Amino acid sequence: MPKPVNGLIATHGLSSFCLGLVFPYTAIYLSDMPGVGTPGVAVFYACTGGANLATALLLSTGILRLRGVPLGVLGTLLWFVGYLGLYLAGSYPAVVAAGLAIGVGQGSFLAAIIPIVNSLVTAEERRRVFARRYAVLNATLALGSLVAAGLTLALPRTVIPYLFLANAVGMLPVTVAILAVRKHLPAASSDRERSDATPVGQLWRITLSAAAFQLAVYLFGLSQFEATAPLVSVNLMAMGLSTVSLLLMVDVGVIAFAQGLVTRLLEKRPELFGLRCAMLLWVAAYLIAGVVSFGPYPLRLAGLLAYAVLFALGECAYSASFHPWLISLVPDRDLTRANALVNSMMGIGNFAGPSIGVALALTGSAPTVWLGLAACCTAVTFITARARRRQPVTA
Repeated sequence: MPKPVNGLIATHGLSSFCLGLVFPYTAIYLSDMPGVGTPGVAVFYACTGGANLATALLLSTGILRLRGVPLGVLGTLLWFVGYLGLYLAGSYPAVVAAGLAIGVGQGSFLAAIIPIVNSLVTAEERRRVFARRYAVLNATLALGSLVAAGLTLALPRTVIPYLFLANAVGMLPVTVAILAVRKHLPAASSDRERSDATPVGQLWRITLSAAAFQLAVYLFGLSQFEATAPLVSVNLMAMGLSTVSLLLMVDVGVIAFAQGLVTRLLEKRPELFGLRCAMLLWVAAYLIAGVVSFGPYPLRLAGLLAYAVLFALGECAYSASFHPWLISLVPDRDLTRANALVNSMMGIGNFAGPSIGVALALTGSAPTVWLGLAACCTAVTFITARARRRQPVTA
């Protein structure tokens, strides 16, 4: 793998570790803040999600024409300003301003990083690089969360604001890394790119299948592992809180050890085959969790561990396939806009996905939750099987 990509992934992993430090404590920190409280938590997330979505739409429509390095640098700096603002915030308006900065920063950075990484690798390296990036980000996010848990156990609760400061500072090395790889990126004429840019309507039609799949991944998959699985395991399956931590550790461990093998197995197959494998693995995971819900405690525990293993293998297949598939759909000049549109689906899925799990959980039946999610992923698998991979578009 080229060294510029190594540096970029490493610094992105560092920022992911720092994000993990605040990941479990944002709601707690904001609700304890004078003048903010619990209602302020909802407002903060609404501002962050809304700003992220607005940024994605501005980029995908071409109204905001920044791309590549300038967009990535803007995103990292706004991320820094937003989390520094949370560290310094002492009022409701300051929290709102910080949420808006973080949302725009996330939307900008996430739209820029995929095209930058893609420009640094060959087509043959693409799947391995994106798979490795996903594994690094997951492992560092989980490690950051575990370190934060240890710090809050060993130190007073007053340490939490400093975790937000660390998260802010952790984004600056990514800024430096993005600027450092600029000389390795292919030169492009912005005037030519603007005149040749695909019209918005046509671009949205081309990327509709990828955007819909990304929405489904977060609606019925990733958000469910983070939100619904802990809720169902503890409240409906009578498992201890330690089971939640165990499932996370198994998920991260499997991704770290199996990502390379899964990527090699899928490397010679079309990207859509990998995405169908991901969904089928999630279907199997949900089915197992649903069946063991009827059993005694040891069987429930074993079934949930099998669920975590299969879910992680599905994540490996997804990470090795999705962005290479998206890249194959559009010319390089349109990749930032297409990626922004797809990222907006990720935000919507993260926001709406837990509501699906909670609605299923209101039935009071764990099998209903797991089997309902299995049915959703089965439907997505069927739809994906009917999709056709477009021929790579030349820039």
